[in-house]
Amino acid sequence: MPTRPLPHDSYANAVMAALNAESLLSASDSWTAYDCDNGETMMMEIVIALDPDRARAAGYDHGVTFLWNHTRGGWEYGPAQHGRQLQYVADLITGAPVAEPTDIVRAARILLDPDDNLAALPIAGTSRPPGQTITPLLQAVLDEGGVGEGMARDLSAYT
Repeated sequence: MPTRPLPHDSYANAVMAALNAESLLSASDSWTAYDCDNGETMMMEIVIALDPDRARAAGYDHGVTFLWNHTRGGWEYGPAQHGRQLQYVADLITGAPVAEPTDIVRAARILLDPDDNLAALPIAGTSRPPGQTITPLLQAVLDEGGVGEGMARDLSAYT
C-alpha cells in the first residue's frame, strides 16, 4: 500500500484481509493506486495477486491477478504470463461494483479450484449498504467530479 492514504484504501484493505485470512493473497505483489491513466482521468485502482503456490497448483504457472478500478463496474481477473503481463482479462464479479470481500474470496476459490470451475465465473456480487456519510478522502474525489455519489457512498461503507 502507498504511504499516503488513498480514497479506496479501506475497501482494498478489507478485500485483502479477507483473501489473506484464507491464505489466498500474495500481499507483496498487491497494491492500490489513485492516479491518471491517460493524463486526464483519475482512477482508483486495486491490483491483487493471488498466492503463487495456490495459483500454480490450479494450473496458472505464472499466477493470477484480480483487478478493480472505479470505472469498470466490477472485478476482473487475468492469468499472468511470464513477466507478469496478463494473458487476458475476464469478468470475475458482476452486478456489484463494490463487491463484498466474501464474494471476492468465493470467486478466488472457484478460480483456484484445480478441477477448473471457470464456467461458474463470473459470479454475481453483493454490496454492503452504502455509507451514511462519505469519508473526507472520497468527498474530495466526489467534489472533483472523479466519482459519483453512489460509488463514494459504497466505498464509504468500508471505514
